[in-house]
Amino acid sequence: MGGLLYRLVARKAAKQKPIPKNILIKTKIVERILSDLPSLNALGDQVPFNCHGYCGVLWQVEKGTSARYRCHVGHAYTAASFFTEQTGKIEETMWAAKRVFEERKNLLTSFAKAQTGAAFKSSLERARISQVHIDRKKAILQADDKGTTDDILI
Repeated sequence: MGGLLYRLVARKAAKQKPIPKNILIKTKIVERILSDLPSLNALGDQVPFNCHGYCGVLWQVEKGTSARYRCHVGHAYTAASFFTEQTGKIEETMWAAKRVFEERKNLLTSFAKAQTGAAFKSSLERARISQVHIDRKKAILQADDKGTTDDILI
C-alpha cells in the first residue's frame, strides 16, 4: 500500500480541467455565499417536494435514474436518500400520533372514573374511539411496506 501511495503522489499532475458551472454554484450555496432565487433556479427546476431538514422547497438538479435534489440552504438528496428520509419522517409521525392517542385514551379513561351518567358514557366512548385510532396506527407501523428503496424503481 505504501509503495502505491508513493507512486501516486510522485505522478505529474494532469492538466487541470475547468470546474463545471453547476458545481461552482452548488459550492457557493453550501458555503452560504449564494442563496438567491436566480442562482437556485440555475441549478434546476423547483419540484413540489419539501426539504426534510427545514421544510422548504427543493430544486431538482439532476433527472432520470440519478435524480438529485437540493434546497436553498445546501441540503442535498439523491432520489433514494430522499425517499428513505421521507419514510423515516412518516414513521416518526405515526409513532407520535399513536402516543398522543394513547395519552388521550388514558386521560379519558381516568375522567370516566370520576364521572357518572352521560359524561361517563361519553368519556368511555371517546376512549374507545381513541383505541380504534391506536389500532390503526399500530397496523400501519407493523405493516411490511415501509417503502425501502428496493421497493421502488429509482
